Amino acid sequence: MFLHVTVVAAIVLMINLGLWQYSRYGERIDFNKIVSARIDAQPNQLQSLLTELATDGVEASDLEWLNVSVSGTYLDDQTLLAVNRSQEGISGVDPLTPLLIGGSSIDSGSINSDSGDQVVLVNRGFITQTTATPKAPDGPVQLIARVRVSESRRFGELSDPTTGKLSEVINIDLPRLSQQIKNLNTEIYLEVLDSQPKDSPTIARIADPVLSTGSHLSYTAQWFIFSIFVAAGWVVVVRRRLKSG
Repeated sequence: MFLHVTVVAAIVLMINLGLWQYSRYGERIDFNKIVSARIDAQPNQLQSLLTELATDGVEASDLEWLNVSVSGTYLDDQTLLAVNRSQEGISGVDPLTPLLIGGSSIDSGSINSDSGDQVVLVNRGFITQTTATPKAPDGPVQLIARVRVSESRRFGELSDPTTGKLSEVINIDLPRLSQQIKNLNTEIYLEVLDSQPKDSPTIARIADPVLSTGSHLSYTAQWFIFSIFVAAGWVVVVRRRLKSG
């Protein structure tokens, strides 16, 4: 009896694992369709999206991967680096520079926190480990960029210090960075697609996301095949016992 219960439980478990992997496969297909549509869409005005965020019209996740246009002025003295990044098999870092949006102005090198100035963090691109961090373009810039949401530490990963001023970060954790960047939007940041004037030629554009379905479908087949093998083995054992018995 114990053998029968164990085998049935194993088969049920494997079938459920197969169904779970198949649901993950479907979720990935839906995700890929959404991302593909957003990265191919025409740019929206960033200010209008920020207004929707501020009025709870949308969630940050509803905006991720959308293309936006924005003008402003870089706050280059507040540049920091996102470390442990890689692109096309090369390790490096991403320069992150706050952008003072639109018609706001810098008064004596500072931002007036009472004036409604809006600041968004910009990932300017990717540079190799050995490349010196280039200075951001001076004066007004016009960007076409991609919306990304604030990052958080994944299980098992290193984390950034919770206090103090950071010059390097593992995660682009916007609420954490708002401790040192005044008026920083804590929900989204931008990845530059195009800049006028151009940024340094040593900075490579962040690569487009890889839209694959992963191994979910093969894992689905694997679990179903395992369940069939177990069931077939169980039948063989039962038949032999009946013949010998």
